Amino acid sequence: MSQPPLRYGRLKASENGIIQWYETRGKVRSRMKLRWNLSLLTLTLIACEQHGIEERTVAKGIEHVPDSSSLLSEGRSKPTDWPWTLPEAWAEDPEPRQMRLATFIAPDAAGPVEVAVTRFDGRVGGERAIINRWRGQMGLNPISGDEIENAITRYSAAGFEGYETRIESTEGVMLAAGVYEAAIDKTWFVRATVRDTLIADRLESSLFGMARSIAGVGDGGGE
Repeated sequence: MSQPPLRYGRLKASENGIIQWYETRGKVRSRMKLRWNLSLLTLTLIACEQHGIEERTVAKGIEHVPDSSSLLSEGRSKPTDWPWTLPEAWAEDPEPRQMRLATFIAPDAAGPVEVAVTRFDGRVGGERAIINRWRGQMGLNPISGDEIENAITRYSAAGFEGYETRIESTEGVMLAAGVYEAAIDKTWFVRATVRDTLIADRLESSLFGMARSIAGVGDGGGE
């Protein structure tokens, strides 16, 4: 069975931001290979198609990875849009972080603590899936559905359902809270991981208070 002829192509970028891919065959082949070996400025592509000469145009720019409805957070909100009450003496860290709406620095006697705020579509798989993901990050085994209620504290307000948890392991302590907002079908998360229980004890009230303030529960000021 005969094989289709080899085809070669090249990418060419123009000044107007367009990348064009040219495909040819025949005598052009040896010249194309020579240019590739000499300069690396022409990309030689080999295909096994049986069509004639083709030209394909691709817009030049940044590649965008499609967002997952449950795993990627949205772009950062403006400070005036934030629904929480920030604990006293906490300050925003202006350094951008991947997948976060905002990062805050909470002062502590042992040193500053980083607190992350994120928001995701829907309920992100439910409390059990989220808690077990966090437990895995702390080096712990997952828990069953029957155990979840012992691992979290729930609260609610009109249009909001929240929960908070404290996960301790040999790797440290994670303080985390989730607040589902029905009006926008999104879940807010406030979370921090510290190295020992003493730091967690001092931070817990403020972090959980900030999360509760999203639902309008408590003053959000904390300790």
